Amino acid sequence: MAALVGGAAVIFVGLKWWTDRAGTEPADPRLTFSTPYRNIRPEVRYVGDQVCASCHAEIAETYSRHPMGRALAPIAAATPIERFDGKAGNPFVAFDLHFGFERRDQRLLHREWAADAKGTTVAQIDMEVHFAIGSGARARSYAVSRDGYLVQSPATWYPQDGGKWDLSPSYEIYNQHFSRPIVPGCLFCHANHADHVAGTVNRYREPIFHGHAIGCERCHGPGELHVTRRTNREAVQGLDDTIVNPSRLEHSLREAVCRQCHLQGEQRVLARGRSDFDFRPGLPLEQFMMDFVDGKDHGAEHKFVNSVEQMIVSRCYRASQEPKKLGCVSCHDPHRHPSAEERVAHYRKRCLQCHTEESCALTPATRRERHKDDSCIACHMPLTGSEVNHTSITDHRIPRRADPSGPKPAGGRPPRRPTPAPDDLVPFEGNRSSVSKEDTERNRGLALMAMFDRRMPREVERQFSTKALPLLDAALKRDPRDWPAWESRGTALWSLGRLTEALAALDAVLAAEPERETALDWAGHIALDLNRLDEARGYLERVVQVNPRRWHYHHGLAVASFRRGEWERGVRECREALRFEPFNTGSRSLLVQCYLAMGHADDALTEYETIRQLTPENRREGLRRWFEGQQRRLATQP
Repeated sequence: MAALVGGAAVIFVGLKWWTDRAGTEPADPRLTFSTPYRNIRPEVRYVGDQVCASCHAEIAETYSRHPMGRALAPIAAATPIERFDGKAGNPFVAFDLHFGFERRDQRLLHREWAADAKGTTVAQIDMEVHFAIGSGARARSYAVSRDGYLVQSPATWYPQDGGKWDLSPSYEIYNQHFSRPIVPGCLFCHANHADHVAGTVNRYREPIFHGHAIGCERCHGPGELHVTRRTNREAVQGLDDTIVNPSRLEHSLREAVCRQCHLQGEQRVLARGRSDFDFRPGLPLEQFMMDFVDGKDHGAEHKFVNSVEQMIVSRCYRASQEPKKLGCVSCHDPHRHPSAEERVAHYRKRCLQCHTEESCALTPATRRERHKDDSCIACHMPLTGSEVNHTSITDHRIPRRADPSGPKPAGGRPPRRPTPAPDDLVPFEGNRSSVSKEDTERNRGLALMAMFDRRMPREVERQFSTKALPLLDAALKRDPRDWPAWESRGTALWSLGRLTEALAALDAVLAAEPERETALDWAGHIALDLNRLDEARGYLERVVQVNPRRWHYHHGLAVASFRRGEWERGVRECREALRFEPFNTGSRSLLVQCYLAMGHADDALTEYETIRQLTPENRREGLRRWFEGQQRRLATQP
């Protein structure tokens, strides 16, 4: 034991020397990038959509009906597109759990419950949802604010199948109930700006949002200088340098404005020293956040937000040149969304900017025989499947010949997207060369470790860790104060079984950022793995102070208490975990053990019966044997 403690001390002293060294401070692109636009600087303030609308009323009115202009709204202000009848899946059943929905005036309530064979409820959670996420054109999900801690509802409204309720995207793989945290990266593409508390996973200051849906300044940059100039009626000669006009940007910078949200890679990594909402239009996106994609999945056929990945493999994109280089706004008007009646003519006109009537090998008569409105996109941009339940998307690969099988219907639950191998995770090819090789490799190391969110088998996680660790070590030698890299390094070491080193790496992070939620969580569970119970309790008590509404942290404290023989505290922490996650059989199982250790056999039996009802039939025999074994083992405890 003394040798172990001594070794840990040596590691920590080494880390302290390492982290005390001066590192290479990352430059802020908002201060260093060469551009004529002055509103890219960090001190320039946002003014809000209402101020923009005072001069640009017509654009503001059409934009309010655009999907981007309806990307997020408080429930009371969201367009009521949902139905609540049985044909719409209210309620529906998935994984032996029931989901129901109720509209009460301006409020919307979601409910999840489990019932036994007689229909008696054995576990239930009722939540009022506060925000509608998504325009509702393809889907609408829902956010719950627990005193500023945002979580997602397990149910989503899908309009494409005639309108129905079903599990939220990826919940068919892993149901997180009402416990999936909504992190800033999720809100970045749905909210104008969210006031995130740094160091936390999903805590936001009230009011959470400054402008709900995507606003004017997300594409044009902060408006303070522009409003001041116009208010003072200053003359403008040539380019107005107070506001970014994306149409005047060169191609890659113009595309960066759209790629903020319309590029869904495998992982997105924040650059050193940057936070989620730092990006300004007119700057290279990859200097703020770098997207990593599956290098073997060219075109990303089934991803929901993959239009950019598809577009860049199209012949139209690769063959076109400036000033007509194909981009998002070549076809899409960011201020106005065409109606269903206008759609065919709108996109046909866009096609004919580069093509002619004679470009098509089919005669007009043949085309109209196939599609009476002679739609270009019906043949060359058909609907494809999607990884998201009940949704289909437009094929932006722009195939020359239509798929003979025809458009893909929205369908039900799609197959799971395959996980790329570590060597296949590469930077998106649209990234400019403005990021150094060293920073790119650092970002790749973080992206590899972020792949743990796929819930991969442990042997696959170790493959990612083995690839990531040397990249992270190199990054930390260059910048010893790169705390996200330290945290990822700790995760990699844990995955590889190097627990003492992993804990020391996380301690280095916590010495600088003592309330960093994810580092506290990892440190607590690694200390549990090491059976260092006092340390584990310390980390977990601290993380509960940061976020008292995450059941995982209370469960960790319950584990530490149980191992210390503190049964009553174990019961309290299990109950707190179950308050936020009543379907969590892990905490219920630990509660059974605490009750048995306390001699409360009746309470243990009651909890066992609840677990039994939450367990699929084919696993109940194993559960019964486990319970009987716990009865024998814990009944003999002193």
